[in-house]
Amino acid sequence: MSQIEQASPNFYYFLCNPGSEKFLKEEIRLIYPELVFAYSTEGFVTFKETRRLGKTLRPVFCRHFGKFLKRGSLEEIKSTYVGRTLFYSLEGEVFESFPIKDGDWVKEIIKVSETQYYFGEFKASLLTAKTPGGFSLSTLPELAPSRAYLKVIDGAKYMGVQFPKNDYALEIGSSPGGATYALLEMGLRVEGIDPGVMDPVCLNHPKFLHHKVSIQDFHVSMLKDHVQWLFVDMNLAPEGSLREIEKVVEAIRPSLKGAFITLKMTKFELVSRVPMYLNIVGKMGLKVVMATQLPSHKQEFLIYAE
Repeated sequence: MSQIEQASPNFYYFLCNPGSEKFLKEEIRLIYPELVFAYSTEGFVTFKETRRLGKTLRPVFCRHFGKFLKRGSLEEIKSTYVGRTLFYSLEGEVFESFPIKDGDWVKEIIKVSETQYYFGEFKASLLTAKTPGGFSLSTLPELAPSRAYLKVIDGAKYMGVQFPKNDYALEIGSSPGGATYALLEMGLRVEGIDPGVMDPVCLNHPKFLHHKVSIQDFHVSMLKDHVQWLFVDMNLAPEGSLREIEKVVEAIRPSLKGAFITLKMTKFELVSRVPMYLNIVGKMGLKVVMATQLPSHKQEFLIYAE
């Protein structure tokens, strides 16, 4: 007799960064009361839909999600479905993959443990990951001053953003230069605002200008050129980061193409304020396109706005 457990259509699974499970559970409880917690292990949480969802499903504190169809051994799942699937583990090992495009319905197998595999599906869109499980396919170069390099690479890939060479980027919270290095490597011109020390690989680059002051002491008149791209990653509580960038956004809004705003979850209670943070960004005259965790994030999340 088969050991596969057949799920009704109203179960969902979510992949999040290890350590963010508590944020995801609280967000679901507050924003999606139709969903009830079912199961979790590190980086993987499932919920049951008790009544029809009243809004579009896409929690902030996950990288990827889908509808749960079955679970069982790998052999049992593969014996019941012979089409192509994504196949990966919760550790980020990718066993089977293929190109997907927005609008495709995609089946996937997730290795949760040596004996337990989940079979699910999702509709590819901006709301779902572009890579299996939302894991990063990027590696940190030896010269990169910090892992913030990966935040830029992962964020741009997730949002499908391509930066024209010689576009102008402003980075608030640039030290020691991981994100700056990524932008320079992509051919952008960059101005960084941070009282901290920048790595020489950035400081000595002809396309980089460092404003060695805090954002509190920065004046927009100090900007050298029109800004097309804004990057924010400061060691402040979300309210502080948003308050400090408001004057900058107001000044650069006419030329701005997109903003990548990273907010730190300095305490658990901030989960309930996430909708307020998105609203604050909207009141700056920006349209929030997406809010999500990236694989390179720790206890933080990205707001991408245009």
